[in-house]
Amino acid sequence: MNLLIVDDHPLVRAGVRAGLESYFSDSEIREAGSVEEALMALTATSIDVAILDLRLGDGSGIEIADKVAELDLDTRCVIFTSVITPLAVIGAFNSGTVYAIVEKGVDIVPLGQAVQNAANGLSSLTSIAVKRAEEEISLSGGLGSIQLTQRERTIAELVADGLSDRDISQSLSLAASTVRNNLTTIYAKLHIESRTQLAILVWRQRSIENLT
Repeated sequence: MNLLIVDDHPLVRAGVRAGLESYFSDSEIREAGSVEEALMALTATSIDVAILDLRLGDGSGIEIADKVAELDLDTRCVIFTSVITPLAVIGAFNSGTVYAIVEKGVDIVPLGQAVQNAANGLSSLTSIAVKRAEEEISLSGGLGSIQLTQRERTIAELVADGLSDRDISQSLSLAASTVRNNLTTIYAKLHIESRTQLAILVWRQRSIENLT
């Protein structure tokens, strides 16, 4: 089995690699420290399972998983992160290529099991898990109270309504650079990469609120 570990901390990669080498003695394991390096590795050779950190210096593990789907690669993904958030669960499920989210810890066994299950086509991410994540967001008061400031929430809502940066700037009497900086912060907080992903999250949250 060919594995790829993607984490921007060399010591973390080394620890995960050592653990997986003991768990999968016959596997070939590669490493990447960024989204760019990961995509190069994924397109250069056949990777069965990619173990992806959620937060990377130049993007996120979800971005890599989305790219795997876009390129129609056979790679199956496992997110390996310090904190599992409801938004991460939703983003991972929507990618269609993430088979599990595992919280980082001292024991390699849960990660090893998740990797083996992913290789076998078994996923722990289900529509039920996504529903629970959506309910958790709703019970916590929505995107605004969990992650975003009031200004960030307002900008997110306007993006979902289809407004451009210029339109938002004029509507809120803000400099265009301020709008762009706020969007960069929003993307980082929500572990997303684009206006489309942000709009989908807002639309989904609106649907949840309409049902409660």
